[in-house]
Amino acid sequence: MIESWSESMPWAKSFVTEARRIGAHPMTLYEDEPEYWDALKGGKPGSFGTVGSHEWAALAKTNAYIFFFGPNEWPRYDDLPDKAVERALAYNGEWYRRAAKAKLRGARMYLGRTSQRAADHFGVDLDTWRNELVKGSLVPPATLHRTGQQVGRRLLSGKRVSISHPNGTKLELRLKHYPIQLDDGLVDAADLKAGNNVTVIPGGVVGVSVDESFGDGTVVGNQTVNLGGGPAGDARWTFRDGRLASYAYGRGAEHFEKPYRAAPKGRDKAGYLSIGLNPDLFMSPQMEDQELGAVTVRIGGNKFNGGRNPCPFLSWVVIRGADVSVDGHSLVKEGKLA
Repeated sequence: MIESWSESMPWAKSFVTEARRIGAHPMTLYEDEPEYWDALKGGKPGSFGTVGSHEWAALAKTNAYIFFFGPNEWPRYDDLPDKAVERALAYNGEWYRRAAKAKLRGARMYLGRTSQRAADHFGVDLDTWRNELVKGSLVPPATLHRTGQQVGRRLLSGKRVSISHPNGTKLELRLKHYPIQLDDGLVDAADLKAGNNVTVIPGGVVGVSVDESFGDGTVVGNQTVNLGGGPAGDARWTFRDGRLASYAYGRGAEHFEKPYRAAPKGRDKAGYLSIGLNPDLFMSPQMEDQELGAVTVRIGGNKFNGGRNPCPFLSWVVIRGADVSVDGHSLVKEGKLA
């Protein structure tokens, strides 16, 4: 099954050709973008939030699913009421539940998120963005898998993580042997067994939930991150006793503050640590954590990553060029894997 929206059809058609070349039987699921937005604006999002029985039947009989996920002009959701958007996307959880039950192997192609409207939203050049995503998508998954496993073993066996950077970052976290999360662009037998049956391409990040009761020091982000409401940068988080004690932003503070203040208990706990693996990602919005050597520190819920904090709130900072050590042994040195 190859699903695509209007703007990503040229790529989807190439996947149809390749599927036929290797002897597979492709079926294309097409969503027309102009019609989609016209219908949503017309005030009838309910039909978008459910899936017909014919589509569920096809999903149950599909071995591999390539999804150029969209809509391409997704920033237009910002112009719609929150409830209308929630209703339109209500099918999402059920889709993943059924896909996992069917042991379907899926790939979400991030190229499907690109459009001129999306590029304007992030303030990036569309062609540069797309070219980088293509290069990042062509990094051999076996390479990402091998490197990610090496880093993951260090995180899995360690007890204490130290992160530092000349910008003022000096943070201590603890590990609790939670399961390693490796996004390498592959869906293999181990992924299926663990229920990780859909990957994102480009891939390239390995992470682990951290001890929710511990966190001491300061982390200063030097990479713009794109939170739910928009870009935020120059973040400075200070932890005491495992909780976020204070924060400051050079720009985009409102994109952090509004959801943070509304979030329930557990929002301020240290939650997750990851290290990027992809050597061809540098500026792609929403993939900042995948840049090779990038260190991401996250607060909030981590239960879906094998931790114990069920809080639905998440936020994160990304540090380029940092040093990371596990139990005193160097893992990342000045942003390069050691």
